[in-house]
Amino acid sequence: MGQQESAGLGSASGGRRTQAERSAHTRERLLDAALACLAERGWSGTTTVMVAERAGVSRGAQLHHFPTRQALVAAAVHHLAERRLEEFGRAVAALPDDSDLVSAGIELIWQFFSDPTADALLELLVAARTDPELRESLAPVAARIDHRFAEATRALLPEPLASDSRLTTLRNVTFLLLQGLSVSQIVRNDPTSPDEVLAFLRDLARRTFVEIQKESS
Repeated sequence: MGQQESAGLGSASGGRRTQAERSAHTRERLLDAALACLAERGWSGTTTVMVAERAGVSRGAQLHHFPTRQALVAAAVHHLAERRLEEFGRAVAALPDDSDLVSAGIELIWQFFSDPTADALLELLVAARTDPELRESLAPVAARIDHRFAEATRALLPEPLASDSRLTTLRNVTFLLLQGLSVSQIVRNDPTSPDEVLAFLRDLARRTFVEIQKESS
């Protein structure tokens, strides 16, 4: 094991890390390095050798965890999504009782896409269009993201909003519109565009919620 890989073997309790803890730490370093490389260099410019060097782990350790580039990036996207969804859940839980849930929810979703690490996800979504193997690797990850995101948005809203089928449509519109906005900002760099889109989504959400509540009363 190299110097970089063996550094910091102490566990949270002050003792030496177990093999499982060291393995999990190495895996997380590889995933973080993959996301950074993808955001900076794109899919075509990211190699497994580059990721291993950035993570400070041996090539053998990298291959042990992720034998292919597709497996590595699919796991990295899942890693990113789980992290951001956990942050979303904590942010929702921390909202004051008198919060404007519509504004807060849309703003939190926009933060999901506007964060610099989201560039890695956008890069892979575009690359998957012409790379069948990458597309196949990302498909279950995308399904997982959609499922977790649906759970988070349902938890944010009271009944009857949370169980109405129109919430799914509204969520998909919001998700896709903000994802598209994130892509367009790469070349447009228009500081007013996000404000206009977020205002539109807030109005759309409120109108939809009013309609649902009227029908249920």
